[in-house]
Amino acid sequence: MKNTSYLWTSESVSPGHPDKVADQLSDSVLDAFLAADPHAKVACEVMVKGRTVYIAGEITAETDIDDAHLETIIRRTICDIGYNADDVGFNGNTCAIVFDISHQSTEINTAVAKDGIVTAGDQGIMFGYASRETPTRMPLALYLSKEFITEGYGGRERGYPFRPDMKSQVSLLFDEGRAVHVDSVVFSICHTEALTLPMLRELFYDEVLPRVVGKQSEEIQRLFTDTTRYFINPAGTWNIGGPVSDCGLTGRKIVVDQYGADCEIGGGAFSGKDPSKVDRSAAYMARHIALRTLAANDEATSIKVQLAYAIGEEYPVSHRIYDPTSGREYGLAALTPHDLTPSAIIHQLGLQAPIYLATAHRGHFGIAPYEVNGVRHFAWEQY
Repeated sequence: MKNTSYLWTSESVSPGHPDKVADQLSDSVLDAFLAADPHAKVACEVMVKGRTVYIAGEITAETDIDDAHLETIIRRTICDIGYNADDVGFNGNTCAIVFDISHQSTEINTAVAKDGIVTAGDQGIMFGYASRETPTRMPLALYLSKEFITEGYGGRERGYPFRPDMKSQVSLLFDEGRAVHVDSVVFSICHTEALTLPMLRELFYDEVLPRVVGKQSEEIQRLFTDTTRYFINPAGTWNIGGPVSDCGLTGRKIVVDQYGADCEIGGGAFSGKDPSKVDRSAAYMARHIALRTLAANDEATSIKVQLAYAIGEEYPVSHRIYDPTSGREYGLAALTPHDLTPSAIIHQLGLQAPIYLATAHRGHFGIAPYEVNGVRHFAWEQY
């Protein structure tokens, strides 16, 4: 008899993880330029190592921003993440900042901007995904791993003696394609010296775990059982995290940024890229299409979307929309290929606004849309 059971795992990291610090700094620079020039072309890469921040990339904008102003933005972003004192290890108030920014290649600029039409800023493959497993329409393992991060990181404001750097991982037991049990939870939390390892684990079981489980639907709550295993700081005491213990790079958490283990990735990172880069804008559109298609087709359990582009070309070279469970194929419905051009995506989703730091901080998908001062955030989540 064929065994239909298997384990499936996804992970998440907090905004204080070094790679996510780099992502947020890249997007804070991007937001600064888009606020000054909505048509700015930005490719900003960041490395954080020790107590130094390295800002590099190619940026072309009608309105220039001097290094002193960018430095103010960078320091504020680091401090807002939680690295704002020497005892944390990394301190946005005192860290060194190194800039190496040049203009966008004229050859790329000529290929991308043709007679006022924005074409794809590079070749690439983008994926979108949506599932009925969770209220955010995100895959269950990734959703739960992020729920632990949200509680742990946000709990610092409620007095949890945690530091900003955290990683979580959730493994689910599936049988005949359905999740039946949370097999294990791994949660590594950087914490203050005042918290011993037994105290940390007690805090997890008394506060963090009940709050995470208590927020869930009854169906998801039932997945946590007496046999669920918890590995809380399995490596032991962890007082110093962040960039002083681990180098961080923009774009190194692309699986976490997307759909975890449940969907392929095209390979392109999001953060630090203006919306002419289809790595970002088309990935947001792919998620939007997946959500719309799932909502319009009750028989579908999940939807996967693939888009592909060629540099300098306006229309995608391919698109596919399907349910990976049933194999059923879907069309664009009310959309047309014109809606998939970079110009149309940028206009429809409002992508030339300074909205990107929030995506690097909170996650790119599964966040309810909202407005701030008339500017839409996470518009691709509307369906």
